[in-house]
Amino acid sequence: MRTVARTKHVGVVSMTVLLAGLSIWPTQSAQPADPLVKGAIDLAPVGELSVLASGAAEDTLKDCMARIPGVASAGQRMLAEQTCAGQEETRKAIRSAPKF
Repeated sequence: MRTVARTKHVGVVSMTVLLAGLSIWPTQSAQPADPLVKGAIDLAPVGELSVLASGAAEDTLKDCMARIPGVASAGQRMLAEQTCAGQEETRKAIRSAPKF
């Protein structure tokens, strides 16, 4: 009986130490990894941010293009412009669809 009690005790102590170790494990910070993203977040003027969500039905091509940061690289800008154009085409198709 002593072996069973000792095994249970070792199991409980091991589990407690493991849980304590995992609870103090350093967590990854929620900071942007890309310096361009951080710069865009820091430089975005509060008054010029659109209240609408990106891709919302009420969004416009002009609003979408305005959200592209000025510090974006040429590739990032091209991808963002293509995304805005695609979203605008989807909104046009939705607007022109027959209503039931």
